[in-house]
Amino acid sequence: SSGINAEWPLRPGTQSQLCSRFCALKLPLSRTKFRRTVLRIAVSNQTTMIFAYRISLLLLPFLTSVLPHKPHVALKFGDDLLSYIMINPDMSPLEEAVSVCSWVKQLSPTSRQGTWMHYRTQDYNNEILLSDDLDYAYLQGSEPSHRQTPVHSQWYHVCLAWSFSSGTATLYYNGEEIGSRSTSRKFSVSTGSLVIGQYHSTYKMEATFSSSHSFGGELTKLNILKRKVSDQEVAKMYKSGVCSNYEDTLENHIHLSWETLLSDDTEKHGNIVKLSLTCPDHTHEPTSGIPTTVGPTEESEGGCNNRWAFLRLSDIYNKVEIN
Repeated sequence: SSGINAEWPLRPGTQSQLCSRFCALKLPLSRTKFRRTVLRIAVSNQTTMIFAYRISLLLLPFLTSVLPHKPHVALKFGDDLLSYIMINPDMSPLEEAVSVCSWVKQLSPTSRQGTWMHYRTQDYNNEILLSDDLDYAYLQGSEPSHRQTPVHSQWYHVCLAWSFSSGTATLYYNGEEIGSRSTSRKFSVSTGSLVIGQYHSTYKMEATFSSSHSFGGELTKLNILKRKVSDQEVAKMYKSGVCSNYEDTLENHIHLSWETLLSDDTEKHGNIVKLSLTCPDHTHEPTSGIPTTVGPTEESEGGCNNRWAFLRLSDIYNKVEIN
């Protein structure tokens, strides 16, 4: 169609509001979140949905060109007993199905079983127990038999998935099933605690840990889902890479999200550092090895003017051009 050059039908000052609203967004920014923000601003300023959608179509290419490398945040845990996250979320939605998926980097000595997640209840000690060497991959007190050993100091992807209806717990490594076992009871949702970064010696909200199981490694995109993920979904998570946004498509099924764990509202004890993983866009097959990533550096806060300055470019500010 012919080009259209239109002034924004927005209230005075809305251009500044648009810039400030996008500045508040945290990267990585999914297309869905981007468009929702545009539409929310449009509705509050009595513009049409069609016009707002056109704005999103115009700005998305700029996001792609200005931000070719998408930052993703990892957590690096100190190699000690003091570095951990402890929460007691409502686990009742997981009684009949649960999946735990994460990217993990083992940095502790290989002689140690560094526990990166332990969910323990009043009734059962190891309802979920996962270590960085995969020697622990417990669900409901026992683990699927496997012979997989992760490569030390390199990212790998792991999922542990189960449903009561299937009666099966399945363990995945880098997109492929490596073990499974039968189960007979429902998931325990009684009083308990969920600890990230340590092996917990009690179900109570008390910091009682074992130094022989401290994690001391890195995690990113750890999500707990309220259903059993499929073989195809796990393969897609891995093939999409550590810096993809594939998990956004599972948003409605995530019970405890990585964003919640990263949030300042979730207390982090000891020496836990946020790292920025800057990776080129990539995909890879499950058998091709480890995702290519640039070595992580400490997360930079970055100012609004630097990240979203392109919103004030003459081609965009106060103007929309549609071809």
